[in-house]
Amino acid sequence: MHTSLTISEENSGKRLDIFLVKKFPKKSRSKIQKEILKGMVLVNGKNTSVHHFIKTKDKITFTPPISPPREGEMAGVVERQWGVEPHIIYDDKNFIILEKPSGLLVHETSRKEPHTLVSWLLRKYPEIENVGEDTYRAGIVHRLDKDVSGIMAVAKTQKMYEHLKNQFKKRSVTKEYIALVYGTPLQHSGKINLPIGRNPQGKFVAHPRTQKRKLLMEDKNAVTLYRVRERIKNFSVFEIQILTGRTHQIRAHLAYLGHPIVGDKEYGPKKAFHKMFSKKIKVIDAPRIMLHSHILKFKDLDGKLKKFQSPLPEEFIAFIDHIKS
Repeated sequence: MHTSLTISEENSGKRLDIFLVKKFPKKSRSKIQKEILKGMVLVNGKNTSVHHFIKTKDKITFTPPISPPREGEMAGVVERQWGVEPHIIYDDKNFIILEKPSGLLVHETSRKEPHTLVSWLLRKYPEIENVGEDTYRAGIVHRLDKDVSGIMAVAKTQKMYEHLKNQFKKRSVTKEYIALVYGTPLQHSGKINLPIGRNPQGKFVAHPRTQKRKLLMEDKNAVTLYRVRERIKNFSVFEIQILTGRTHQIRAHLAYLGHPIVGDKEYGPKKAFHKMFSKKIKVIDAPRIMLHSHILKFKDLDGKLKKFQSPLPEEFIAFIDHIKS
């Protein structure tokens, strides 16, 4: 039998999983998160993410455990795993434009993850299996980090794959992002031109060209443009354009700049406070990395410029509203 509860004003703005841990102390946070991902916890009758922020009068419903999917029912696994599946915003005979949700890996790694964007695409578009250079990256020309959301292009034919790949190589594709970062810079806009490479621990970092850290042969040139879209207390919303496409480029560049992205576990602050000059900013618990791929522009096979835009996800907007309050 289903049970439910309604959120009071005093609990408004809290993260769903954290709220439920306090409400049901006998359950571990990990168990509650798994129940949310399996669709056993609904907010206003809908599946949601682990990091959803609840509001006054939201109705939380608890359902019985869901049976494991039978063979042939795998199409719904991604939706239960992450609360929302990729959203197709454009689809023609040559390419797909989709919005990838935060938490979804683009393609499998050496760990052979079963639930990826590619596995979802192959169930929906089996004809793209041989598009590209590797089956595990079928149709994928560019990627987003697992916890980054936003717009992506996927090729449906080999001709379109090569066409897009060539544009990325020539840096003629426009890629714009939105990020919530710590601190408020003095300059309204700027350019970060620092190579990206691995440090001795294997982590991708931005290397300053100094005597202490010289440019290495393995480092790759990386250029990031940023503009302040909004200042919110001790935080800023950045509009970002990358002129190169290096692994973790935006995250590494903004961390080096002193404005790490909120919710970035790898490049963000490791202590309770982020220090900027003489000011200390309290590190906050974010539902995800607050980075979203916002705009993508490229030319189709007919040479026509195509522009696609992805609005900020609901949880991104809710979090910004939360820190404003």
